[in-house]
Amino acid sequence: MKNLFLLIAILFGSMHLFSQCISVELSIHWKRESPTFSLTENDFCVPYLHIIYRNNSDDALYFLKVSQSVNNFPEFVRSGTLVANNPTQHGNYSNMQFLVNLGASPYYLNAWEVIPDTLDPNEEHEIPIINDDLANIYESLSNNYLDSLSEIKTHYTASDIIPEVILDKFKDKFVFLRPGETCLDTYNLIGFKLLKGGFTFYICPYLPTYVYTTPIWDNNQSKYTETKTMLPKLVGEYKLYSGNFYSNKISITF
Repeated sequence: MKNLFLLIAILFGSMHLFSQCISVELSIHWKRESPTFSLTENDFCVPYLHIIYRNNSDDALYFLKVSQSVNNFPEFVRSGTLVANNPTQHGNYSNMQFLVNLGASPYYLNAWEVIPDTLDPNEEHEIPIINDDLANIYESLSNNYLDSLSEIKTHYTASDIIPEVILDKFKDKFVFLRPGETCLDTYNLIGFKLLKGGFTFYICPYLPTYVYTTPIWDNNQSKYTETKTMLPKLVGEYKLYSGNFYSNKISITF
């Protein structure tokens, strides 16, 4: 019996250590840069969110990115409300506090969502209008951004999720790290600066083993149902990492 308890303790300890071999670290940095768009205020200091992926294990690992960007701009879910698509006409959110969920989802389109800090993000809720304001601002910053959002592809297909295709076409949606390596993604936060308010950025600290692929029509339910495709256990030399990871929250007030 003593040996059994010892074996369980060793297995639990191994699982605990493995669950902490990846960290995804958030920080905010300011850069002085020349304005490249008309929305910039008179001061040229632009805030950037840095996401650092770190492999603290002894294995080469790969996993889904917790967030996707286009030209270093974040993408946002929209509320579905009819609002003026004019980036110069937006709300002022001074003295309001928000949570910014960076995604970490198994969907092809992985967007941020901003909610008041009084809302429980795990409960069903309507998407706040501030997300439309942010989407309008970032769409106006680059024609390439708007073109990218208009791309036809909205879902992975099952044929996408094989090692060769992931490495050839979808490598930018994953992180590939050898032992001790890090990877940096940056996101321009000028939209948040223009809207004012306080924002706390966070990630749900769990990496999935699957992605959602093209929905299939279910005759019994008379609706499309989401389908899951498991990610390959190995892509090249990289093992799939899933489960919990270390992370932190970071707050900024404009």
